[in-house]
Parts: sequence; C-alpha cells; structure tokens
Amino acid sequence: MFRKIRSNRAPEKTVWADLRYELAPYIKKIYHCSTAVLSRFPRTIFICMVIVLIYSVLWSFSADLKGGSRNMLAVGGKNDSVQNSEVITKGLNSISRAAGDLRRTIAIRDKVDSVINKKKLSLADSVFLENALLELKLIQQP
Repeated sequence: MFRKIRSNRAPEKTVWADLRYELAPYIKKIYHCSTAVLSRFPRTIFICMVIVLIYSVLWSFSADLKGGSRNMLAVGGKNDSVQNSEVITKGLNSISRAAGDLRRTIAIRDKVDSVINKKKLSLADSVFLENALLELKLIQQP
C-alpha cells in the first residue's frame, strides 16, 4: 500500500544546505551590522533592554488589575462574574474532555499497532480492530 519514494538527489545537497547557500550573504550582513551596533552602543542598548523588561513586568501586573475592574463595572457586577465563571468552567471541562479523548485515542492506537504488527491475525484480533474503530468513531462524535 505504501511505497518508499526514491530520490536521485545528492546526499550532501539538502534543503537546509540550499537555504544556507542562498541566505548566507544576508545573514552575514545582519550579523556584522548587529555586532557593530552592539559594540558601538553597548550601554545604551543595555539600558533600553532593562527599561523594556521593567515596562513589561509592570504592564503584565497592571493590565490584569485594570482590565478586570473595567469589565465588572461596565457589564454590571456580580451577576456577570457568575456567568463568566460558568463560561470558564465550561471551557475547562471541554479542555479536560479533549485531553481524556486524546489519551484514549493514543491508548487505542498503541493497542492497534501491536495487533497489526503480528504476522498472522486471528478472529479475535479482527473483532478487536473493529471494536477499536467503533470506539474511535465514538470519540470523534461531539
């Protein structure tokens, strides 16, 4: 059913080698320009990095506080927070259900692979494969 595709390309010629060959001049130019700028203004760049880091930390804490209070006041208060918690709960439940389905699918796939790798299949193996297919169909249904 599956045939191996044979290629006549040279083994040392890969996609990455071609990309490296094509992009090497640009990468070298970017490298030299960036090292020149970094060596010319190291203190300024360091200060900018520290400022951006402090800004991002402050923004991550302040955006969470301001955003939550605005939503509560604008939408209507406690009643909507209960609805928001229900939405969050439903979302978490769907995520956990999807994770469970994924675990079941992986377990079924492992069992099916072990059965398929046998040299000779028995009647019980055929029944097991049919049941596994039905179970996978049930997992895919919403």
